[in-house]
Amino acid sequence: MGALISANLQPIITFFALRPVAFTHRWRYLAFTPGFWLINTMKYLPWIFSTAYQTYYIPSTHGGPKIRVIVFEPVYGPSSPAKSKPRPLHFTVHGGAFMPGIAEQNADLAQRVCKNTGSVTVSVQYRGAPRFMYPSAHDDVDDALAYFLSPEAVQKFNLDLNNVTVSGLSAGVNLSLSASMHHIGKIAAAVSFCGVVDIRIPPGEKPKPPGFPTSNPIAFMEPVFDSYAGPLRPKYIDDPRLNVILAPADKLPTDMLFIIPTMDILLHEETELVERLKKEIEGSGRRVEAVFYEGELHGFPELPGIVSDPKKCEDAWKRMIDFLKYSNEKGGWKWAV
Repeated sequence: MGALISANLQPIITFFALRPVAFTHRWRYLAFTPGFWLINTMKYLPWIFSTAYQTYYIPSTHGGPKIRVIVFEPVYGPSSPAKSKPRPLHFTVHGGAFMPGIAEQNADLAQRVCKNTGSVTVSVQYRGAPRFMYPSAHDDVDDALAYFLSPEAVQKFNLDLNNVTVSGLSAGVNLSLSASMHHIGKIAAAVSFCGVVDIRIPPGEKPKPPGFPTSNPIAFMEPVFDSYAGPLRPKYIDDPRLNVILAPADKLPTDMLFIIPTMDILLHEETELVERLKKEIEGSGRRVEAVFYEGELHGFPELPGIVSDPKKCEDAWKRMIDFLKYSNEKGGWKWAV
């Protein structure tokens, strides 16, 4: 419950914080407080009495507070590999325009991956905008992933470092792929849902696809959505750690699956990245795939059925599981329950 309370207090803390946060960001963030409370509460409450995961706090190596993660471990059935066998690791990062949330935002995804692939699955939360700017969130995610690839975590969780995969939603894609760059050749696969891969263009200037909705009820929040890196954009315009679209294929996970809705301002940058990566890996035996979902909005796999197609959402989740299972089987792990 402490994680939920802390997350819900962030707009208030930010408004009165001593840190130099622009007032134009403070009031917008505070005004949207009911929206953040609703999102965080809906994501947290289904897990309040759950024993499906354990909570851990990872030390920061960048001077920040300890980093909260939740860890799902597989339940073994009679036909599953013995528990003594090292297990795959899946590391997932929630979205939210680089704004602070809770690890439970990706708990449904984490549980699904754990149950269907037998991977020890970690969901991480991080500091975010507008109170904390780049590279705070990147540092937190980097530290958390590095810990789970360390000898201490490998022994504690019985991990197989030949089978490490990552995923993210929206800003979480940027964070997970960026963290992967510190471990070249060690991340076997990645799944991207509606990924933010190009910070060089502010949200309000990104090209809108044909048929994109003309009205946006939360357009007033765009300055906050851009507050994590926007003020630093000129300084980091060529930084692939922030702008993943600039990263060469040899610094990214071996195999990558991109889940892309067509009614999203991120459609252009994701398509550009996929097309470039496909050319770079041609003939290498690596795998880059993109699946486009016509008419779906940003974040569609998590949106309620009244604004998204449940069949398309389930198809996206299934493709994620199949892709991760394929990767794990390449690494010698086959899960049966």
